[in-house]
Formats: sequence, structure tokens, C-alpha cells
Amino acid sequence: MTIHPGALRLAASVLSSAIRPQPPVPFDRWLPQNIVLVDGPRKGEFWSAEDAPYLVEIAQCLSQEHPCNLVSVRKAQQTGVTILALAWMIYIAENCPDNALYGVPGIDALQDINSGKLQPLIDEWQRKTGKQIIFPTTSRSGVGSTTYEKKFPGGAIYLANANTVMDLSAKTTRYGVKDEVSKWQLLPNGADPENLFFGRFTAFRRQKSFKILELSTPELDSGDALGEGPGHCRLDRSFRRSDQRFWHVRCPECDTEQVQVDANLLIDRGHPHKTVMACVKCGHHISEMERVQAVRAGRYIPSLTGPDRHPGFHVDAFMSLMMSYEAIAEDKISYEAKGEAGAKDYHNLVLALPYQMKGNAPDHQRLMERRENYPAGTIPSGGLIFVAGADVQSYGIYCEGVVFGEDRQSWNVFAEFFEGPTDNPQTGAWVLLDEFCSQEFPDAFGVLRKIEALAVDSGYRTNQVLEFCRRRPDTYAIKGQPGRGIPAISAPAKKSVTKRGKRKRYGSAMSWNVGTWSLKAELYGNLHKVGLRSGEAADPPGYCHFHMDLGEEYFQQLTAEYFHQKLVKGKLHEEWALRREHNHFLDCRIYSMAMAEHLGLSRLTKSQWAALRAKREPETVADLLSADSQAVMARPQAPASVDDSGEAKETKQPEKARVNRWAKRK
Repeated sequence: MTIHPGALRLAASVLSSAIRPQPPVPFDRWLPQNIVLVDGPRKGEFWSAEDAPYLVEIAQCLSQEHPCNLVSVRKAQQTGVTILALAWMIYIAENCPDNALYGVPGIDALQDINSGKLQPLIDEWQRKTGKQIIFPTTSRSGVGSTTYEKKFPGGAIYLANANTVMDLSAKTTRYGVKDEVSKWQLLPNGADPENLFFGRFTAFRRQKSFKILELSTPELDSGDALGEGPGHCRLDRSFRRSDQRFWHVRCPECDTEQVQVDANLLIDRGHPHKTVMACVKCGHHISEMERVQAVRAGRYIPSLTGPDRHPGFHVDAFMSLMMSYEAIAEDKISYEAKGEAGAKDYHNLVLALPYQMKGNAPDHQRLMERRENYPAGTIPSGGLIFVAGADVQSYGIYCEGVVFGEDRQSWNVFAEFFEGPTDNPQTGAWVLLDEFCSQEFPDAFGVLRKIEALAVDSGYRTNQVLEFCRRRPDTYAIKGQPGRGIPAISAPAKKSVTKRGKRKRYGSAMSWNVGTWSLKAELYGNLHKVGLRSGEAADPPGYCHFHMDLGEEYFQQLTAEYFHQKLVKGKLHEEWALRREHNHFLDCRIYSMAMAEHLGLSRLTKSQWAALRAKREPETVADLLSADSQAVMARPQAPASVDDSGEAKETKQPEKARVNRWAKRK
């Protein structure tokens, strides 16, 4: 039999092609062919680099063949980085099967990431591509996957709660994700969850064949220049150790490459849609349309180089094609109105930067210098929510009245001390407090107003405070609670009032918990703000106003604390520490802020604020004798129109004169 001379060569070529090892598929090439988006405006479509060009280089670093062992991403909210991390888990299952550990802070986050993100991604991936790599969930079987363990040939994806020791123990893994690592807290036994997490990779450390992705919106900045201080944001600390890659875009006018930063954002507060970004070189106003094109054509440029620096990426809202200059401007305006807490959210969630709390109060003499010439005991224009707070001592009661405006500006109305015993709620200082706070205070329009809510601290004379508040409407017994994460004011709890050791048959008072940590942070942040008295164009949101009758003792007490961080037995301990002996008016101000929150300071909508303003303040009536009115009247008047008959048309008179209802208000 005669063999074709090229047959042997052809057979050898086909056989060699079949048995030749295939090069690993890069993660950035695998993504658009396999990952189907499960939420958002592109739901049901394959992932596309056109919508998130800044994720491509991150995906390249996560590819199997890339030599790096650690990738850090300091990100803003809703930038697509979490989807990239979950897609990487599926990529591992198909292309380089081995054990992978995905850690999140808390059981609730664990359930959300599985049911809302990972499992839908797996289901859509297998449905669209026809691949059946991850075993289905089966009951009463050790072969199939479970809720928190996705098995596949060669390994498994373990979902772990970073707040528990057992989830971070007894596993050997090669790949890992530390999701929202900035929110990981020390474990109850004092162990650091990051150390336990990294311990799962010990078997691969000598050969350096492991890979970890860490991502998070940042949290707090300790103020340490190197980011190594206690309490500093975990992700930001790691990012500072990286090569710090920032996304650079080109100015469409001068072609200068630059990073978009908040300092160059020019916001039109009246028309946020007109917000633009100023070029750092030529000053060209980059529009939203130009931003989109520039972001798609942008690139990462490392800020630092060195053999020990791993890839680190900064991803903020200016890079996101899901955001716009208008949306960023609206967020900034909205967050600024919420004081210190809002400023932190804007830095963390939009700018992807850690935030340094302004925990140290300004010098009390500087505050005295900016006192204003409005009368004590009166409510200035703009004050809509009138509240007060009282701090009870054995020798008397301190009390401050404060009025708040729509943008959280505040004005001190009065600051009083009522001397006398406080062991009997019906005598002594209690009578003086009741008489004073029951009176009405005039506002800038001459209308008398009463205190809408009075908070009395029950930490010292508990029974007396409960008895005093039980008998008076709009008076609240409160208890200050230290520590982060406690809301300004929580739901109340009933407290039975006892007298001489016996439980009262009828009546009980409600006790309200007040989160003092966040309120003090907001207050001291507001005290640092400068306004008209310092030469600014306007008073900023949250600005604090004080009248001339307030003495030095008041300001010393208002600035009597500072924020202190220290390590206690290996754990970070945070507290508000005293710098002076007396801080009673500071406590009064915090309780007043809690009452304002209770009445809706952060909750009221624009329409509700408008309704409250219409109720509190009269309509502006034109002054016919003012200079502006005289100038208008001096202008030449247009001639009256004449009809065909030559007679001038009469101007139609209003059917009914306007009635000033405010003048009739009692």
C-alpha cells in the first residue's frame, strides 16, 4: 500500500497539537466570554471592559501566570471590583483548580454575598456557557456543594466569616479574597483575623505560589504619616505599601495626563448638572462627556517603584462610568449637610480615601473670638428646631438651649446653671429648671416659641430624672452610650420609677439611649469650620453660632474633651478623654443634638423643611420705602396699551387684597 508522503507529517502535526499543553488563559480575556452580570443596568449581558476599563489591569494581575502574590484595591462604592473578585473565584475553579478562601466581615455579609452575588454568577455562567464545573448543591451528601462551600474537581471555594475563629481555621488554601477588609475587627480572643487568614496559605509561602486579593472601601485615617498607627484603615495601610497605581486621564484641551481629584471639582451648587473638572495645567473645564471618553482612554501609572512593592490600585467614583460629575456633586452636597459623619462617608464611599476624624476640639479662645451680635435668649432667623439638653449634678443642673437650621447650622440660645440640691425632683434645682424651660422665647420675628424637646441625663440621679420626665411632655430621660456604631438616639425602653425603695403602682418613664461617640465627632468637626466671621463667603453647613453673652467658662467646658486612641492588651481602645475637669456644657450640647435628631434633623425631606419654614417664619413682605423699591419705582414706566378706539386699557385689579396672616398669629 502506498502512503501519501504528507500523511505522516499531517498526522504528527495533529497529534502534537492535541497533546501540546495549552497556555493558561489570562483572566482579563476569560472574563468577557464567561461572566454574565446579574444586577445593574447591564443585567443578563456578558461583562465588558468598555464599562469598566480600569478593571482590566487588575484582572491581569489576578491571572494565573502573573507573578505577584498580593493585589490591593482601595475602592469607592459601586465600582465593579466585588464582581471582579467573585468572578476570579469562578476563573480559579475552571483554569487553575485549587482551594480558595473568600472572607467577609460578618454572617449577614456572608449570606448576602452568596445569595445575592456568587451563586447567581455561578448559575448564569453555567447556563450561558454550558459548563458544569462546580458541583450542584445536594442534600445529605458530602460530594455536592453547600451554601458556604462551592466544590469542583481539584478544590473548593470556601466562604468565611472573618469575625469568627473557626471559619479562618483548619483550611489549606492557595487563593484568597479579603472583601471589605477595612471592616474586619479583632476576634474575641484578641487574635487578628488577617493573621489567621494568611495562616491558611502557609503551605505555599516558600514557593510563593499563592495569590491574595484584598479590596475595601477605606475607613479611618489615624493621622500617622506611614499609616501604621493603631486604628488606621487596614486596606489603606496595605495600599501605602504597594506601588500605588492611580488612573490617569488626558485633558482634551492640552493633553496633560492627570488624576481626577476632589480639589479640582468645580461644583455649581444650584445646578449640579453643570459641575465640571478643572485641568491641573490649562484650567480647561472638563465636561461629563469629555470625562467618559478620557476615562475609557485612561491608564494606570504607579506612583512608587521597588522590588518589595506589590500592585495596588486606587478606584474612586471619578473613574466609574456608573457615576457622573453631577451625581458626585449631589452626593457631596448631601453628605456635607450631615456633618462629620457625612464628610466621612463622602471620603470613604466616593473618594475612596480614609477619613481622619477631627477629634481634637479647637482652642476655646478662638471660639470666643467668633461670637456674634445676636441677643441671648432669642432664636435667630433660620432656626427651625428648638431643643435643649440638661446635665444633672448633685449641686445643680446645667442646661443649654440650641436651635438648628435645615443645613445643620446651630445657634446657642441660652446656657444656664441652676444651683440647688437635686435629690428631690420637686424641689431645689429641679423647680428652677422647670420654670425656666417652661417659658417662651422670642424669635427674630417676634413670635414666642417653646422648647420642643428637652433631654435630661439620667446617668447620675436616675430615679429623680425619670420622675421629673414622667410628669412633663416633651421631656426625655436619656442615657449616654459610648463606642462606635451606636446611633444618635435609639428606641426607648420603659423604666419603672421607684421611690424609697418601692416600685410605683402606676406610671413609668421611657429611657432613651444616646450614642455620644458620633455626636461628639460631628460637633468637634463643626467647631473647626470657618464662616463669615473668619472672612469666608458664607457660613458652611453645620456651622456653630454663639452670642456675646457666653463667657469663657462655657467655651472651656464645650472643648473639654479630645479623641484618644491607645493599645490595651493588644487591642485598640478608643475613647473621648477629659482635658479639663468640667465638661457639662459639652454634654448638654450632645443631648441637644440627640433631641434634634429625634425631631428629624437628618430625616426631614426638602418639602418637609419647606413646610416647617413656612410655619416658623413669615413670608417676606416687600418694603416700599427701601432703597431697592425706590429704585424700581424711579424707572421709566412703559406706556399703557391703547386699543383701536384710542382708550387706554385699565389694569385689572386683584379681586382681594393679600392678608398678612402672620401679623394675626398669636
